[in-house]
Amino acid sequence: MSQSPHNSDAQQPDANSTQQADSFAPQNLVQGNQNRVVQGNDNRVVQGDNNTVIQGNNNTQNIIITKNYYSEAVSNAFVKPVQETKKTLQNQRYDLNAKPEKEVITRPKFKPSLQKYRFEYAEVVKPSKLFGLVRKPIINSHRKEAKYFLEDLGGGVELEMIAIPDGKFFMGSSEEKNASSSEFPQHLVSVNSFFIGKHPITQKQWKAVACLPQINHPLVVDCSKFKGDSYPVEQVCWDDAVEFCDRLSQKTNRDYRLPSEAEWEYACRAGTTTLFHFGDIITSELVNYQDSKDSKSSREFFHNQTTPVDNFKFPNLLGLYDMHGLVWEWCMDHWHDNYKRAPNDGKAWVNNRDNQFRVIRGGSWADIPVNCRSASRKKARIDEQGNYLGFRVVCC
Repeated sequence: MSQSPHNSDAQQPDANSTQQADSFAPQNLVQGNQNRVVQGNDNRVVQGDNNTVIQGNNNTQNIIITKNYYSEAVSNAFVKPVQETKKTLQNQRYDLNAKPEKEVITRPKFKPSLQKYRFEYAEVVKPSKLFGLVRKPIINSHRKEAKYFLEDLGGGVELEMIAIPDGKFFMGSSEEKNASSSEFPQHLVSVNSFFIGKHPITQKQWKAVACLPQINHPLVVDCSKFKGDSYPVEQVCWDDAVEFCDRLSQKTNRDYRLPSEAEWEYACRAGTTTLFHFGDIITSELVNYQDSKDSKSSREFFHNQTTPVDNFKFPNLLGLYDMHGLVWEWCMDHWHDNYKRAPNDGKAWVNNRDNQFRVIRGGSWADIPVNCRSASRKKARIDEQGNYLGFRVVCC
């Protein structure tokens, strides 16, 4: 590296002092009345006229600081933060093994163009016995209206998102028969408004999003066991579902994610307090599930696999289909054995520590009625894949 030249014959005022060493040693040249010149191949800090200059990188340079008239207050305003920052860095302890924090992308709030959605929901009434014989449940229908917007996934594929109003509800079980200990204690939860998928994500919707650019890890485009464009996608693990949401968010510039467990139950109950959103009696005319009795001797028909998401006529009171049975649905929450110290704000209950289990809700085509109740909850490993596991998305 070449050394910067200086003029040794330059005239110098009487107050100057000169220091110089060989080219391989640190060199200092102090020159000027109230000005400082530093030359050398080492780092130096020179203070003059309330300025601080740092010269380094082992380069030999001439640095000339001309006289200025910055006030002492201005000088301290620069020097003091530097000193405080240096002190903070010296005292700070760092975890060298810590993983870098994931970048948080904040997207603007959106107001989609909402359309009206008219539908009929069902109410199941227990029939009276006739001559000692058990009759089929009575299904009464009622008309209702909801609002929704359409999300274009490309290639003619759309995603229907139903508007869910804010409100409060009692989450969990009271004293339900066959209720699990994980459903207690029942507690009051406040939920903000959000949008949720009208159906579980279908295979057609999955394929459209799985072909979008990768965010964190690849997705298998054709992953389901039971094939059909309008069938729910299954055999997706929790990470797959999250990747789907990330890709969808990037495409639409909206925040798509899995529902919190509270949001899921709030949407499923739709203001009801019965075992199912249509009453306390389940029927295969409304739900794809497996009877606890011998299906061969049962009067009801059971599919023994998934069915199209539009297979059943009646949604719940909010216009959502297949909230009971068909496929278990992933939630954002870490698994907890009960609701003690559970949050009451409707947000996902996530621990700081690593948790390999997530909450799944709703039951599936392979589950008995007790597992398909509104309050029923189970856990699954984040890497678990099965032909009974699917999901639906929410957007705020």
